[in-house]
Amino acid sequence: TAQFYWWIGHVAVLFFGTLYYVKRPFGWREANWYYTKAYMGALMSYTIVIYKTYGPPQLNLAFVHRLIVDENVEYLLLAFFWLVMRPMVVTLLPFVVFSLFHVITYARSTLIPTLVPGVTAEIQRARQAERSGGAAGRLSLAARVSKLMGDWSSTYNAPALREVGVWEVAVVGTWVVLGAVTFQTPLLAPPFYFQFLRMRYALSASTRAAFLRVRGFLDATLTPPSASANVPGVVTDTYIRVRDFLVNIGDAITGPEQQQQQQRQQRQ
Repeated sequence: TAQFYWWIGHVAVLFFGTLYYVKRPFGWREANWYYTKAYMGALMSYTIVIYKTYGPPQLNLAFVHRLIVDENVEYLLLAFFWLVMRPMVVTLLPFVVFSLFHVITYARSTLIPTLVPGVTAEIQRARQAERSGGAAGRLSLAARVSKLMGDWSSTYNAPALREVGVWEVAVVGTWVVLGAVTFQTPLLAPPFYFQFLRMRYALSASTRAAFLRVRGFLDATLTPPSASANVPGVVTDTYIRVRDFLVNIGDAITGPEQQQQQQRQQRQ
C-alpha cells in the first residue's frame, strides 16, 4: 500500500541519516552519499502523504492555498532544497528524528499486528488486567516489543519534537547565516530558510514556542540584569536591535490573539 511505501521512505531517512552521522567524522565524501539517500527517502515519504491527502494537482487558487499551509508541503520543499544544495551537517537531524517516531509508530500500529494478528488483543487484555488489579500474565515477545515501542514513543515524542523546534530555529538558522556570511553556503539559503521559518511561525504553535525558548535563553545570557558583566555593551545593544527587529516581524505574521498567548507563555 501507499502507507507502506511512506514508511519505507522514513526507514530510508532513519537508516541513511544515522549512517551519515556515523560516517561524517571519518570523511565527508563517502558520508554525503548517505546524506543524499536520506533526503531522497524524505522526498518519497512527503510526496506520498501529500498525494494521499490532496490527490492529483488542481489548477485553482484554493488548491494552492491548501498546499501552502500544509506542513508536509513545507518540509517537502525544504528537503528538496537541502538535497540540491551543498550538504550541511545540521540540516538532516530534524528529518531523522521525525522519521524515527514515524517508523516506530507504523511498526507498532500496523506492521507488528499484521505479522502477529493477536498482539493488539493481547496487550489490551494485559492492560485491562493491570487496571483491575489482577495478574497481567506474561506477554509474548511481539507484544512486549510493541508495548515497549508505544511506551517509549509516548514518553519521548513530545520532548523530542520540542528540541527539534529549537534546533531548527537556533542551530540551523545560525548555521545558514554564518555559512552565507563566510561564503560556505549559497546566498539563497538564508532567505529560503527564513521563509520556511516564517511559515512555520505563522502556522505552528511549537515553532513559536521554540522562538520563545531561544529568546529567553539569549535574553538571560546577553541582557541585564542576568547577563555576565563580561558581555560587551556593543554585543548587548546589537542583540537587542536584532531581537526587536525579529519580534516586529513575528508580530506582523501573527494576529493579536496569538501575540497575547505568546506573552502569557513568556511570563510563565
